[in-house]
Amino acid sequence: MSQPQTFTPVTPSPIAAGEPIWVDLDSPNPQQSRQFYTALFGWEYQISEEFGGHANAHVDGKQAAGISPMPPSSVPAERSGWTIYFASDDLAADLGRVQQLGGQVLAGPMQIGDQGHMAIFADPRGAAFGLWQDDQHGGFAAHSGPGRLVWAEVNARDSAPAVAFYNQLLNATSQQLPGADYHQLMHGETGFAGVSGHAENWDAVNAGGWMVYFYAESVDTAAQTAEQHGGKILVAPFDMPFGRMAVLADPAGAVFSVMNPQPAGA
Repeated sequence: MSQPQTFTPVTPSPIAAGEPIWVDLDSPNPQQSRQFYTALFGWEYQISEEFGGHANAHVDGKQAAGISPMPPSSVPAERSGWTIYFASDDLAADLGRVQQLGGQVLAGPMQIGDQGHMAIFADPRGAAFGLWQDDQHGGFAAHSGPGRLVWAEVNARDSAPAVAFYNQLLNATSQQLPGADYHQLMHGETGFAGVSGHAENWDAVNAGGWMVYFYAESVDTAAQTAEQHGGKILVAPFDMPFGRMAVLADPAGAVFSVMNPQPAGA
């Protein structure tokens, strides 16, 4: 993963259309997943039987992510993983736009009670992502603390079509990192996600998909904790110009990263 040296973490609120609004884990063993992420981030949960046992994870009492049980019929055919959702103010219109731009509808659209409406898509290269039109569930509310989303990026062997797709769908512009095949998707002067053309660097851990990054005060401690609780270290902690990060997998194999977006030595 390469990023601009000026790093802009995801801002939880307010959440404009086209920006990350939520991340949700599909888990074959939700109890195990909840225990793992509690050990890692200190998450606490509000579990809703109304929505099939879906759990909203909280950081300091504010919602930060979700964990959903995978239907028994999908296990093990579908891999456990994190899905990034972008905010939509007109899901019906965006559904048409995704298809016009060469993407596919994988699931939905569907109404989730009084919480909002959602759909899951694949971009033209097959990377899965979601759109969420909120009602009562407004997405991220955690502004601080471990386990909050601080970045997301999609890996692509050919970055130009991916940048064009997401720029058009999310009404974004993009800024390329000088000397690297990496583009930051932006609304105004604020970056909210990235497109990396260095997919070959990540084929072993997250080929061609979206990677989510959670904040960790100590990346090294987080990596050790993950391993101690049944997870794996896929890429050991290392320093980048914007801070320190590691790539991990939880006990069910869901891949994610932890990061402290502070310059080395700060």
